[in-house]
Order: sequence, then C-alpha cells, then structure tokens
Amino acid sequence: MPTYYVKPDSNNKFPDKDTAPVLEPADGLRAVNIPTTSIQYFTRYWWMYAFKSDDSQEVTPPGNLPPLDNDYLQELIDQQKKQIDQQTTDIQSLQKANKDLKSANELTQQGLMEAVDYLSSQLSPASTTTDTGSAATSSAAPASSAASES
Repeated sequence: MPTYYVKPDSNNKFPDKDTAPVLEPADGLRAVNIPTTSIQYFTRYWWMYAFKSDDSQEVTPPGNLPPLDNDYLQELIDQQKKQIDQQTTDIQSLQKANKDLKSANELTQQGLMEAVDYLSSQLSPASTTTDTGSAATSSAAPASSAASES
C-alpha cells in the first residue's frame, strides 16, 4: 500500500486542494496510506478524500467514485458484453422475422394478383354479348346438353 503525503486543510478534515500529494515526507504534510486499487482516483481527486480521524493515515473516498479494481471493471465489461450479445441476437431475430414477413407479404400479393387475373379471365367481356348473347349461350350449350344426356 503506497504512502502519499498531503497537506491537510485548515480543519484537518480533508487534504488541501491547492497542494497535490507527493511521495516524499516533508514538514506540514501528513502521511496517508492509499490502497493500490485507489491510486488513480486519489491522484486525480485527492481533495475529495476525508481523513478517517485526526491522527489516522487512512482516508475515506467520496461516495460518488466507483471502484477501479480490475475485478469490478471486468465484471462491468462482462455485463455489457452480455447485453450487447443479447441485443445483437434480438436484432438478428427481428431482422429474420422481418424478412420472413416481407416474403410472406410478397407471396400473398402475388397470390392475390394471380387470383385477380384468373377471375378476370373467367369473366366474359360485356362488349362480346351484343346480339342475342350467342357467345354466352354457345359456351354454355355443351354443358346443358351434357347435363341432359346424363
């Protein structure tokens, strides 16, 4: 655990904001032990740490700084990777479902168009039945004669 030396503020509660911590002892500086995992935060935000007591070499970090130890950071990375993997899987699933729906929609539209074309071809145009309807009766005649034969 490295020892840093800080100048206490006038109330002896926090390190002085205007004097950065040093690694060598000097007059007017107070020794504080900093855990290895907290060095990065302490060297950036030393004035936010509070002394645990008037004669203690320990300081308490402010509550709004997250821990920087490797296990904690690795856990955050793993959690984010799981979220990204899940979201990627969800996106791929949604893209496949969207593609399937588009294919089904195209098939439905194609089927509807074929049905319309078929039904349109089965309707006799109104302009061909001008006389006495001979075109309509000629196509129906074999069916009625076939029905009478049976």
